[in-house]
Amino acid sequence: MNPKRVLPNRMSHIFKTWVTPTLHEAGFKKRGIVYVRDLGSVQHLFNHESGDYNTADKLSFTTNCGIYVPGVFPAFANPSLEEPKAPRAFQGLLNVRPNFLMPARRLTWWELTSSDGPEKDDEVGQELRTLVETAALPFFDRFRDERAVAEFLSQPRRKEDRHVMPFEETFELCYAAILWKRLGCKDKCRECIERERSKTKKRYSPLPEKFLARFSCDDD
Repeated sequence: MNPKRVLPNRMSHIFKTWVTPTLHEAGFKKRGIVYVRDLGSVQHLFNHESGDYNTADKLSFTTNCGIYVPGVFPAFANPSLEEPKAPRAFQGLLNVRPNFLMPARRLTWWELTSSDGPEKDDEVGQELRTLVETAALPFFDRFRDERAVAEFLSQPRRKEDRHVMPFEETFELCYAAILWKRLGCKDKCRECIERERSKTKKRYSPLPEKFLARFSCDDD
């Protein structure tokens, strides 16, 4: 075996043994490294993210959850933008590292090394399964349709959700407006747009300005 594949293969086996059964039972299917639960109007995405400095002797990784809503980001950024055919969690309209949903609220990177003892993989696997059961799946279950996503984006952010992206309220309100229009709730769409237009603080990105200039809650 190629020495560079030993640690990635161990990580894959950990996920296959400890994560895959739990997510499959919850309705997820594996697509490459991404676990996907397709509910039609929204997709729930869960995948690992490898560290930037992995070697043959040390591999680190973390995990990410995403709520992907087809069509929303192109409607905001550029209507001619092609959507990813196989999105990953970080491309979700909402995304968060599930460790930040746990009581400790801190990022965890798991590390596998060539000198690990035989118990290491089971320890990591048990932690991952607990993370999926107690943080990832409850997060996904909050967003089973577009309306739930729109409600979340429209309302003041709860303290326990402060690590859920997007962090910038401008993006939240623009995304929410698109969703409310799609759902036929024009009053809620207008409310989001009016809240955003009433701001006096300069926006750090040109995208919202361009979006507000072309978007209407009333056209078809």
